[in-house]
Parts: sequence; structure tokens; C-alpha cells
Amino acid sequence: MDKRLKYWGWGHEGDGLDAGQTRELLATFVDGFAIRPTDDGAFPTLDALDLPAPRLTPPASVAGLCTTDRHERALHAFGQSQPDSIRCYMGDFAHAPDVVAYPENALDIARLMEWCGVAGAALIPYGGGSSVVGGVTADVDDGFNGVVALDMGRMGRVLEIDEVSRAARIQAGARGPALEAGLRPSGLTLRHFPQSFEHSTLGGWIATRSGGHFATLLTHIDDLVESVAMTTPAGEIASRRLPGSGAGPSPDRFMIGSEGALGVITEAWVRLQGRPVFKATAGYRFADFLDAARAVRAVAQAGLYPANLRIVDGVELQVNGAGDGSFTLMVVSFESADHQVDAWMARAEECCLDHGGRVDVPWRDNPNAHLEGAVGAWREAFIRMPYNRERLTPRGIISDTFETSITWDRFEGFHETIQEATAQAIRHATGRPGAVSCRFSHAYPDGPAPYFAFHAAGRKGALLGQWQAIKDAVSEALIREGGTITHHHAVGRDHQKWYERQRPALFGEVLAAAKKRLDPLGILNPGVIVR
Repeated sequence: MDKRLKYWGWGHEGDGLDAGQTRELLATFVDGFAIRPTDDGAFPTLDALDLPAPRLTPPASVAGLCTTDRHERALHAFGQSQPDSIRCYMGDFAHAPDVVAYPENALDIARLMEWCGVAGAALIPYGGGSSVVGGVTADVDDGFNGVVALDMGRMGRVLEIDEVSRAARIQAGARGPALEAGLRPSGLTLRHFPQSFEHSTLGGWIATRSGGHFATLLTHIDDLVESVAMTTPAGEIASRRLPGSGAGPSPDRFMIGSEGALGVITEAWVRLQGRPVFKATAGYRFADFLDAARAVRAVAQAGLYPANLRIVDGVELQVNGAGDGSFTLMVVSFESADHQVDAWMARAEECCLDHGGRVDVPWRDNPNAHLEGAVGAWREAFIRMPYNRERLTPRGIISDTFETSITWDRFEGFHETIQEATAQAIRHATGRPGAVSCRFSHAYPDGPAPYFAFHAAGRKGALLGQWQAIKDAVSEALIREGGTITHHHAVGRDHQKWYERQRPALFGEVLAAAKKRLDPLGILNPGVIVR
């Protein structure tokens, strides 16, 4: 029997941190940062949830696609953000969708849209539910008579593979592992691995402009999309499949990043690659985070384009049990399906050593470098990270991340300002210090994508307000200092206010006009992208 997904945390029931891993995590917070957990609490059981009775009754035309099952409604009530976790812990399920629908094709989606329009119901597209910004949280205003969650799980097939052009047509509901399994017989891969890979979908990646495995060059799903098909209440949009085009504004770019507010992405042609055969990975330690950042800039501007080019500061390593806080770690990896990568790796190493790095894990004659030293410890911690919050929230510990990007000329001052703004926000919100860290998730020739994390001892009953105060302060700082409100986590509901300030005002009006044309009744993911 297949295991059920948790409605209250990450992954499947039974998966997560064991007792020993939980003790180690909590001890790190206490010993390293004086962040002390409260007594252990527990998320409410399914039977204990106060789910309101469904307000909607699907008509015969779509009834076979719909369910009001208790677990399904609870599962689709939230994504994976910190406020989602807090509200789930508090038993706040009054907003749960009334109905969960599982379409099997674009016609089913059109029928569901038609029903929702007639019923006055909001329709929230749902891929894998991995949004960390409130993108699938079923919060809508009182102007709707109910909410339907549109789960794309039954539209998850690899439909066609073009081995000559190295591309594939794939349904939007395909989750990462199933997608790669469908491509494996061809010897090709999409090679897009966000941290949420196991529990996120191709359509979700496209709708949120997901960032993936590659730290340079092919950083976003944008770079891998050849064409897109989307169903809207006004009809279908399908772009022409081409390797490139200069014919006016791109319909693909219009649909990529639309977050379910303009339509539901149903399938896409995506660009594939050969599976890597040649690989090299190395780790370098730096005494100073900014020296490591300068080494990243040197590699990024050298045109080497490593698959992995990430730095992790001492606090981040210490929080995750991968270091003692005394050094910054850089991980550099190259891979190719075509040729040896030693020359590229050797030049990247020169850049690291030139900026004060010293070898933590060598790459020469070491095919398993990613499993050793601080590199291996960080990798294991990275895999466990999505499970941490379900152990921290019930113990009153706020733990969240935010990511941005900035040009190299402004980075060093920006980094200092954002770190300090976050630390101050924690003190103001909680009355005590916390932990603030930074790593790079991606790097470009003209700037990095800093990825910040913050952790603090909150107060049960006040966690949501404390989190919001910190989130507001850091978001204001990002916009004020010229960064983006999101580099790859999407806008969702959590970032909408600052997204509206980041985008040009006239562009916002154009988006609103497009929303009105495609979704005249405003039923699609209300409050996201356009409100």
C-alpha cells in the first residue's frame, strides 16, 4: 500500500528525522546559539481537525473527478511555508478547500473551470504542494462561495521523447522522480533538481520559475522550456515548439512564472541533456565569507560554468551540524555527458586558492568527493533540511529562509545590511538574539543569489505574529536595498505586497488586464501575481 503524504509536514507519513537526529538538531540550537526549545508539542491528528463541512457539491459533469475526503482536504489546505507549519500546528484549517479535484486531461480542467465560475468558487492549482511562499495555501476572500483545489497528480506522464532534438513532451503533473524515470530509457535527463524534487512537479516548476540543480548557466526552469500549453477560463494557449524565436514578446515567458493565476499549465516540451558520465567535485574552506564570495565571482566570470558553485557560511554549517562555525565552505562540481572535466576543475581550483581557499576535499582521483569532509556533511544536512521544521515548530522555534539576487558591485554592502536587518528583526520580534546565515544557491557573471536563513526562539501562541514581523522587516530591506523579493521561491501570497513594489507599475496594470481577459471572474489562485 502506498504511504500517504503528511498534511502537517514534509514527505510521507513515517519519513523524517528520528529521535537521535532530532536531539542533535535541538542541541545545536541550544549549545551554539542559545535558542532553547519549549516542551515538545504535537501537530493535531486528522480526527482532531476542525474541518468545516464542504460548501460545494460538484455537478455530475465533474463529480467523478472530485473528492471531499478528510485527508485530501487537509493535505491541500497548506503548502510548506513557515506560516503554513505554524497554522497547521495551531489547527487552523477553517480555510481548507471544500473539494479536491483530480483532472485527467485539459478538457477536465476546462470543465472544472466552468463549474467554479458558475458556482462562484475559487480554483487553486496544486502540483506537489511544496510552495514555501503561500502559493497553494487555500486562503481566499469572502467573495467566493467555496474553494476547489485542482491537483494535477493524474496528469503525470512523459508523452513523447524526441531523441534527435533532445526534448520531451511531458504532462505538468509529473513529479521529479517519475519524470526522470520516464526519460531514463532514452539515456537523457532534464537535469533539473530543486531541493523539492521528490515532491514537486514540472508544471509547478514552470509556474513558479523554479531554480534547479545547476548553480550556473542553466539555473532556472526557464532555460529548459521549449514550449508550454496552458488552459484558461477563456480558452487554450499553446506556444509553438521551437529552439528559439525573435517573433515578438514570448508566449512562453508570459506563462512561465504565472503561478496558476492566469491559467493552468497542462504540458510542456522541455530540453534534455545526456546523462552525466564525467564528474568532479571538490570542497574548499575559507576563513572569511567575503573571500569565498570573491572566489565565486572569479569562477563565474571565467566562463567555466560549473554545475555546482555554492558557498555556505559558518553559521549555516554549524546550525546543520556540518561545521563548527569557524569557516565558510565552497563546493564546486563539474559534470559532462561528453568530455572529461579535469581542465575546468583545475582552473576553478586556481580561482579558489587565489582567494585564500584551502582544500577540504580534493577532486583528483576522488570520484566520491561529495561524500567526504564538510562537503559530505553538508550534503547530508541539505537532504534532511525539509524535515527540520516539523520538529521545530511544535517546540516554539521559528526557522525560515529567504533568497534574493544582487549584482556583484553591490553585494558586500547588501550582505552586511540584510544580515543586520534580519538580526535586528529577530530581536525586536522575540526579545532575544537568534541565528542568521547566508549561502549562495546560484551564481551569475554579474551577481550571486544569496540564500539567507534565520532561526529564533519564539513564543507559543505568538509564533505567527513573530514570524510575520521578521518577514516584513527583511522583505522591506530587500526591496529598499535593490534586491529581488524572490530569486526562485516564487511570489505566492507571502511576497505579493513586495512583488507589486518591485515590478513597474504599468507592467502591473498590463498583468491585471491580462488576468481580466483570461480569467474574467477572477477564480484562479486569487491573491497571487494579480489581486
